[in-house]
Amino acid sequence: MFNKAELYQMIDWAVAAAGQHPILVLASSSAEGLTRFANSEIHQNVFEDVTDLRITVMGKQKKSQVTTNKITRQGIERAVADAIENLMLLPEGEEVPALVSQPASIEMERFNQALADEFSAEQRALRLGEQLDRIQLPYQAYGQLSYGENALALGNSCGIRRYFRSNSANCSVLISHENGASGYAGAVAARGGELELAAAFRRADQKAQANQAPIDLDVGAYTVILEPNAVFDLLMYTTLLGFSGKSLQQKSSFLTDRLGEKIFDQKLSIKDDWENENALGIPFDFEGSLRQKLNLIEQGVAKEVAYDLASGAKAGVASTGHSVGMDLFGAIPINIVVTPGEKTLQQIIAETEQGLLVTRFHYMNPVNPRQALLTGLTRDGFFKIENGVVTAAVNNMRMTESMLKAFNQIEAISSDCERFSAFVGNFYVPAMKIKQFHFTGKTGMKQ
Repeated sequence: MFNKAELYQMIDWAVAAAGQHPILVLASSSAEGLTRFANSEIHQNVFEDVTDLRITVMGKQKKSQVTTNKITRQGIERAVADAIENLMLLPEGEEVPALVSQPASIEMERFNQALADEFSAEQRALRLGEQLDRIQLPYQAYGQLSYGENALALGNSCGIRRYFRSNSANCSVLISHENGASGYAGAVAARGGELELAAAFRRADQKAQANQAPIDLDVGAYTVILEPNAVFDLLMYTTLLGFSGKSLQQKSSFLTDRLGEKIFDQKLSIKDDWENENALGIPFDFEGSLRQKLNLIEQGVAKEVAYDLASGAKAGVASTGHSVGMDLFGAIPINIVVTPGEKTLQQIIAETEQGLLVTRFHYMNPVNPRQALLTGLTRDGFFKIENGVVTAAVNNMRMTESMLKAFNQIEAISSDCERFSAFVGNFYVPAMKIKQFHFTGKTGMKQ
C-alpha cells in the first residue's frame, strides 16, 4: 500500500500533466488478505495489494475518464494524455458542474491497529482451524475470512486534497449437510475484538442442524420475521432504487413526487449517517464534496435524498456529498442506519403465533423500481414458527413483494442490529416482523 504523501504525489503529477484542463484525480490503494475454506479445510490463502488512479478530465459540456494502475510518473502522465485525447473526440453533452474548491483539505483515519494484529494471515489460519475442527461429518464448512486495509486520496486542479484510511475484517460461514441442508452466518468488524468468529460458526451450525426434513408450503402471503441479513438484502436494493436525486429526476424512483409523504410504517426511520460508529465513515465523496448526513425516512415519511454535483445542479440544491463516481447512478447513500426497536429478535419470535423465519435472500432482482418491487429466493435457513417456537424447516420459496407494501406492514423491529458491507459503504440494520409478505414460487431443497 502507499501512504498519504505518496498518493498525494501521484495526484500532483496528474494535475501538472493536465496543464490548463480541469482535472479530478481519485487514488485508491488497498491491501487484502483472504483465507478461504471448503470441506472444513483451509484450501487457499491469498494476498492482493492494488493501487490505481481514476483520472477525469473536464470540458465545458463533456468529460473523459481513464483508470490506470501504471502509477509511475510516466504512466500517470500517459493516462492523463489519453484522457485529454479522448476528451477531444467526445461529443458535447450536458454542462459539467464546476470542480469542488472548498474546503481545501479533509483528512481522517479510522485505522484500528488491534484489528490488524488480530487478523494477520497466521491468526486467520489459527482461528479458522479452531472452528473447523469442531465441525463433524456429515456437516462441512465453507466460506472465507478476510482482513483489508484501504486508503483513498482525492485531489483536483482547484487544489483541494482529501484523504481517508481504514481497515476491516469480514467473515462468511456456510455449514452444509450432505443432504443439501445449510445454515449461514456472517460478520463485519472495524475494531479489534468485534468479530466473533466462534459465534458465526455456531449460528451457521445451529441453522444447518435445524434445517432438516423441510416441509412444503403453498405460495401466498405470510407473516415473516426477517433476520438482519434478510432486511439488509431488501434495503440494499430499496436504497439503490429510490434514494438518489437522479432517480427522482428520471422519475424511476418510488419516491417520485412523494417527498414529504408518509410512504412507510411510522416504526421505520432510516438515516444515512457517515459518523455512526458502524458506518464506513468516509467524510467526503468521490467528487470531493463534504459528506452530509441524510434523514431519508423519518417515522415513515420520506424526507431527503442524495445528490451529487450534477443532480444537485439540476435540482437547484448543493451536493449532499454522495457521489460514488458512477454517473449511471448519480448519488447513493452508503452509510445506512435503521433506528432499532425495543424487543430482541428472540422476543419477537416468542410472541409470534404463526410465521416464517427468513435467514437471508439470494438471486435478488428489482422487478419494478417505481413500485419498489423486488424478487428473490430464501436461502440457508427458512423456518416455520408456531406459538413462538421454530417447529419445522421449510423448502426455499421465491418472494415477490413491493417494499412500499412490505415496509408499510411492519409489526415489530428488533433492538439488536447487525453490520453489513455493501458496495462502498456499510448498512447497520435490525430484524423486522412484517405481515402479508408474499411468496410467489416454491422449490425443493435438492433443486
